[in-house]
Amino acid sequence: MNERNLNRITFMGTPPFYFLLSLPLLLFSTRIFLVYYVSILATEIVCAVIKLLTRTDRPTPRKRVTLYDAYDASTFPSAHTARIASNTSIIALCFWSLPLAAFALVLTLAVAYSRVGLKHHFLVDVLVGAVVGVAISALTFFWLFPGSP
Repeated sequence: MNERNLNRITFMGTPPFYFLLSLPLLLFSTRIFLVYYVSILATEIVCAVIKLLTRTDRPTPRKRVTLYDAYDASTFPSAHTARIASNTSIIALCFWSLPLAAFALVLTLAVAYSRVGLKHHFLVDVLVGAVVGVAISALTFFWLFPGSP
């Protein structure tokens, strides 16, 4: 797959994408919209803390001048993969169906693949990113929707 297509796929792990993805949720429930954003915020914070504490270099190292540079230069975990895993997990939990869960998995795997394919991450980075995103979404969902299956 060429770099242009990988960049298109990786866009699904960015804030503009999850903002667009969240807008239809308002049609269903403000509570689901709130759960979605609490989950994303928690995912962003956890990823940032881990990145700043671990300070692992990317496959192609980047400079670390500012605090943002230090965050951006750290590869572990993949925040793009964590974001898409978080986004799709919340949606799959709120509107449970097997096809939706399968689609969520495909989107997460596609973003993970694009991050490794673009040489921005190692395999372990995207695997841990996916686990972080799913775990935070599940905890958020069951905290804000107690008693859900």
